[in-house]
Amino acid sequence: MLKADSMRDPSLLESDDGAPAFGKLSSSVLREQAYEALANALRSGRYAPGAAVTIRGLAEQLGTSTMPVREAVNRLLTEGALEMLANRTLGVPMVTVQRLDDLIEARATVEARAASLAAERMDTAAFSRIKRAAEAYSHAVDSELIAEAVVANEQLHFEIYRASGSDTLLSIIERLWLQSGPYIAAVMKHMHTAAHSLHERGIAHHYNILAALAKRDAEAVGEAMRADIIDAARWYKEQIFAEDGSLLEPIKVTRKPRGRRPASA
Repeated sequence: MLKADSMRDPSLLESDDGAPAFGKLSSSVLREQAYEALANALRSGRYAPGAAVTIRGLAEQLGTSTMPVREAVNRLLTEGALEMLANRTLGVPMVTVQRLDDLIEARATVEARAASLAAERMDTAAFSRIKRAAEAYSHAVDSELIAEAVVANEQLHFEIYRASGSDTLLSIIERLWLQSGPYIAAVMKHMHTAAHSLHERGIAHHYNILAALAKRDAEAVGEAMRADIIDAARWYKEQIFAEDGSLLEPIKVTRKPRGRRPASA
């Protein structure tokens, strides 16, 4: 069972009805705080594809007035993380195979370049942060703490991208991850039934990325990052889409406790 207090970001909690809930915002810089809280929730898959949201409802969850939330929502609409539906309501975009393919190709191209730059520009402190994030991911997946694994995976990737020293690439990547949130939400429902597969894929790719970073081999890092993203997308498709492109329902299973394996990265 996933626990709210296992999430890295303390502003993302779980309400009694299962909907995303948030810590109360301070009175300063409410607009940016509202945006960051909502962006984090969307990026980490806290809202299901097709979920309807309202400005008033979001404001109540954030503990603030509607004005900063309205401004944050407008920004998220521009970035493609939310969409305006035909009846003028707000919604989280639905997932399709075609849209996933488009996002993944863009992500693989841009993120591979950022990873290559990180190999050339990172310092010792940055590499230490990257290794810690990889270890956190390994522990979370091995313990089947899916929410923690999603957060740790994001932290690992963005530690690498920040080490690239390119604010432009980082901004593009953040926007692509925002638009990928609905796919994270969809696949999280299936992760408990395929945790072993997820572990083997994720840990192996992360090991390859870290090994190439340690050698400062920019070309190898870029190739390893692209392989990680492409292979994850293939796994996503297997878990959430049927052959005709429709969404699969997750299989409900009773998980048995199992021993932990040591982290590989």
